[in-house]
Amino acid sequence: MKPRGQIWISAVLYIALGVVAISIVLSAGVPIINKIKDKNTIVQTKEILFTLDNIIREIRDEGPGSRRVIQPFIIKDGSLLIDSTNNNILWELKTATIFVELCGRTKTECEDNELIIKEGPLQIYETTTIVEDENIVHLELNYKDVGFLEVTSEIGRDSPLLGRYTITIENAGIDPAKNTNLPDIEVKAI
Repeated sequence: MKPRGQIWISAVLYIALGVVAISIVLSAGVPIINKIKDKNTIVQTKEILFTLDNIIREIRDEGPGSRRVIQPFIIKDGSLLIDSTNNNILWELKTATIFVELCGRTKTECEDNELIIKEGPLQIYETTTIVEDENIVHLELNYKDVGFLEVTSEIGRDSPLLGRYTITIENAGIDPAKNTNLPDIEVKAI
């Protein structure tokens, strides 16, 4: 009887040790996997924003009536906001990982501390939230010297984009009422 009981005890101990070992590996590996996933998302979104910026600038330079359609336009994670009020395009991602130096809770604090990274027209900064170990990575394109962004569709107006869309960008020409040489750039998301 003794050898049979020892076999069962050994089997239970081996299973318990296996479960503990797997738990340790997962607890160490999941944060690393999440960091790599978030970094990959940021790199992909930077490329999308650079492409979008190039198209907007081409349309501005080509003159009134110039139009481009981007299909498919995919935002996999985070949220993209086309802000007509501030004349910018802003993408944000909540993450527990620190990618650039944290600068506070607002963009103003980042500007004061000179912690905004500029890659061509793209500004990158990371702010904190009230939640512990949660930060927001911001990628921003500003068009104050390029043209006036106008969202002409219900999708994307005052709400962030996330998912798959067809984006139409058109140079609507210069509005004489605005007393400027900058054109209106109409953006429509479907």
